[in-house]
Amino acid sequence: MTDTFSDYVDCTPLLDDREALDRFYDEHGYLYLRGALDRELVRTAAEQMLEGLIALGHAAPGTTLDTLTIESFEAVDEVAMHDYVKYDDLWNHPSTHKVWEKVFGEPVFVFKSTTIRYYPSAAGRPEPSFLTPLHQDGFYIGPNKDFRTAWVPLLPTSRSIGGVAVADGSHKKGPREHVLTENFRRFGHPVRGIPAEEFGPDEHLLFSPMEPGDVIVFHAFMCHKSIPNVSVDPAGMRMSMDTRVQPASSHRGFNALTPWTESAKDPSKGIMSKITGTPTTTE
Repeated sequence: MTDTFSDYVDCTPLLDDREALDRFYDEHGYLYLRGALDRELVRTAAEQMLEGLIALGHAAPGTTLDTLTIESFEAVDEVAMHDYVKYDDLWNHPSTHKVWEKVFGEPVFVFKSTTIRYYPSAAGRPEPSFLTPLHQDGFYIGPNKDFRTAWVPLLPTSRSIGGVAVADGSHKKGPREHVLTENFRRFGHPVRGIPAEEFGPDEHLLFSPMEPGDVIVFHAFMCHKSIPNVSVDPAGMRMSMDTRVQPASSHRGFNALTPWTESAKDPSKGIMSKITGTPTTTE
């Protein structure tokens, strides 16, 4: 499988057609919803992220979202940044919950854990090690696999700014082997990814430019990966957030109930146990 991308299919017109929505999701493993989220709520989260970068000394006072650039993602105190971004105000806003409930067809629970991303351009440099290789969130998160990942851009994305690419229909083959990938590291540890030979010729990568207010929601076993920010003239920022959503009636595991800032400190539980190679039964 090569990195030649086709576009996501806009599923927004299907939101009020339960049967068609479920049919598309079952077949393709994702739903791309254009402009489904409140743009002002998304804008507020972006401004909060900017506020954090300024307060922590990575952007100059007076910087705007239009002029923002930082030297390095890795130089930023990721835990401290979470104090600035009130992402639950977006995820759990009544208007957002209406979207989640249309996606699931039932009441939902939004994970307490959110990942925030603020990636400057790496044009002309080696691919950053903090990006993620092809993987399935269901490998890292459990024990139940009925959650869906929700990924939203806080600033407009493009093919050069990057984002998340999904492998169309790849969820249908279920869980796959994940092996250590030395080129991709998190918290100093190599993360696991899916070997290229695990993919078939029919599993095409999808990636489209997105706007604030757009969201892509995908299956726990959807194979996906980061697309690097290589933007130039101008060099833009990739700013995004992602969380997981599950039926409200389902079991709530460690990652569902534990904020990112707490789980990142515990190498023996949840996602961190898989990254550090010390898996436990605590998921």
